[in-house]
Amino acid sequence: MSEQYQPSLEYLNTTGYVSDSDTSATHAQFEKQRAGKIQTLILETITEFGTNGATSPEVEQEIGMAHQTVSAAIRNMELDGYEQGVSRGKVTKLKTIRNGCHAYVVTSLIGFVPDSQVMEPNARRASWKKRLSEVVDEIESVIDYPEPFLANHLRGLIDEIRNEL
Repeated sequence: MSEQYQPSLEYLNTTGYVSDSDTSATHAQFEKQRAGKIQTLILETITEFGTNGATSPEVEQEIGMAHQTVSAAIRNMELDGYEQGVSRGKVTKLKTIRNGCHAYVVTSLIGFVPDSQVMEPNARRASWKKRLSEVVDEIESVIDYPEPFLANHLRGLIDEIRNEL
């Protein structure tokens, strides 16, 4: 696999799998190994669409892959190398919408696209398991505090979580 392309490794540095399932862990390795080929094919397809960009369904139709595979790869390439105000990923989202989906253009062509059409990626969301772990850690860190402080702290934490939901 090319080092240039890789799957999202947001789940404890893996593609994510069910921890007590051998078949799930094996499939995660399979996905990691094929990510480079898939991303290369998708990037080549988006390149063919030029500065008009390509939507996920357009890419899916061109290469005959499932929506979940294509959209996840596009998202990974959008975020791979992205740093707000500093650098973009391999593809960049456009304001252009066709059939309810944003178009993406390869970042090497972004100089030929009006700035008014370029969008920033959606913020990365933490997985619910990661967020739940953070909440439990926070509760454990204050569990022995005096009762009034604890009650106020937990109320604030509950409000914060409700706002996230």
